[in-house]
Amino acid sequence: MLRNRKQRNANMRYHNEKGYILLESLLTLLCLFILMSWYSQILLLWTHEEQEQLPMVYHFHHVIEVEAQTAHQIETKNNQLYFIQTNDDIVTISFHHQKIRRQVNSRGHEEILRDIKGFKLTERKDDIVIELTTDSGEQIEKTLLKKIQQ
Repeated sequence: MLRNRKQRNANMRYHNEKGYILLESLLTLLCLFILMSWYSQILLLWTHEEQEQLPMVYHFHHVIEVEAQTAHQIETKNNQLYFIQTNDDIVTISFHHQKIRRQVNSRGHEEILRDIKGFKLTERKDDIVIELTTDSGEQIEKTLLKKIQQ
């Protein structure tokens, strides 16, 4: 005859086949709360990374404004922005290897903005439109008014 009773495992002293016990439910809830708190922290990190570029963009706008205020002439050529200063220095803003850089008299290399996919200058009658595309696909536009020659 076959034996229908289950054999006990040497490691198991008590085996409950009736369902969950209170301790198992509490441990499950604890694990769930821990996972949810980690999930919220990861979401905060993702949103923080997206906002990291905003101060760099503000810095770029500030540098452009300062150069425009101190220049007596502003020109564009070959998708580069030239500020001719009162002391005859030529400050160049250009796109170079996914970065926007600033050079004075074609020397040096000051990085103004990084992680840029596209840089486009459009010169119109009264202003210059600067269009940037970040690596994340965000479009940023800056309008720079030209100075009137006197």
